[in-house]
Amino acid sequence: MDDDTDRTSRVIRLARHLELARRDVLASRELDIWEYDVLAALRAAASPHELSPGELVNETQVASGTMTNRIDRLSRRGYVTREPDPDDRRGVLVRLTVSGRKKIDVVASDLATAEALAWQRLGARKTDQLDAVVTELIAHLES
Repeated sequence: MDDDTDRTSRVIRLARHLELARRDVLASRELDIWEYDVLAALRAAASPHELSPGELVNETQVASGTMTNRIDRLSRRGYVTREPDPDDRRGVLVRLTVSGRKKIDVVASDLATAEALAWQRLGARKTDQLDAVVTELIAHLES
């Protein structure tokens, strides 16, 4: 194998370890990763923490039909509601409920703690260097 292939394999391995750690934290709070993604997108939206289904599709990078199913499931769990869009009679807005806000706040805090512990092992200087390099590479790949 050449150095580039080895490097890519190591990055993929790292991503897998981070994903598994994230899944463990989410599972301990009875939340799937896709639920976290949708709830986090809504929490990041301006108050009253609502987005159109199309905006959620863009935020989470899933198909429209997939998002409809996800909204249905989150609604059944009491984490979101569908509200009429005041700017579009045919549209709806997906709004984070109080229960959904509490859930995402607790889970996001747990996740931040777990991730901070993982990155702490590298130290601040190396973490900052890694962040800069990864940010630059992603910008290059996405341009």
